[in-house]
Amino acid sequence: MGYPTLTPVGKGSKGRTGLLSRGKHSIGKIINKATRIGGFKQSTAEPKIDKEMAHHTESVAPVLEPEESKEVASFSSLPTMSEPSVLLSEMMQSILYASLPVLAQGRNWVLLYSTWRHGISLSTLYRRSMLCPGFSLLVVGDKNGTVFGGLVEAPLQPTSAKKYQGTNNCFVFTNLHSCPVIYRPTGANNYFTVCATDYLALGGGSHFALYLDGDLLSGSTSNSETFNNECLSHSPDFAVKDVELWGFVYPSKYEEMLTLCRTEKPGICRW
Repeated sequence: MGYPTLTPVGKGSKGRTGLLSRGKHSIGKIINKATRIGGFKQSTAEPKIDKEMAHHTESVAPVLEPEESKEVASFSSLPTMSEPSVLLSEMMQSILYASLPVLAQGRNWVLLYSTWRHGISLSTLYRRSMLCPGFSLLVVGDKNGTVFGGLVEAPLQPTSAKKYQGTNNCFVFTNLHSCPVIYRPTGANNYFTVCATDYLALGGGSHFALYLDGDLLSGSTSNSETFNNECLSHSPDFAVKDVELWGFVYPSKYEEMLTLCRTEKPGICRW
């Protein structure tokens, strides 16, 4: 698949990818490892890093045992959701919730867009992302049962220049082989999210970490320099089953946001 020429925006900083261990642990320990091993560290050093060194850092990252008294999240402490997700299990939701930036934690989750409720339309996804500016969680389910996606920063606005948007708070994730993994920025580049009228992509460099065609029926995934991620699905090319976009809202604004989200008729795009 050929990729268009793209222009990065924003500043880079040095970091490392996040990787969960495969051992048998309690959900609290799994979540704690996701947030601590996958943590992003700011640095003023030159952001460009050697690929082999980045891969080495991921492969030998130590398993950090959490303090017994500090369980990051549990099923009982999950935020309110406007409706159940058809893609995210409670465990996956717990891990993602604990991995969110501090500004997004403690907020209620609102379903801004889903293919099963609002119709299969990338332009509708873009438009509805404008309802809730700030961090949003893009969740994709393929027809093989794998769930993956990434944290993006809304509004998602397509531009003719195809410039990247987002900051180093962004990440991609997958539950491939039932082993949840979160990949954070390496600092190699600033290619976090790019929105075009005919595709949406996360990560970049030689390849996109996640690419969705404009019809939201198919996509692809590959190793990206941005996140140094493995393939997020079972194969590089996949057929899409469902797509969801979740926004994060303060509890005090929750009812207002629910009303706003329901003012548009499902599946109608005014572009």
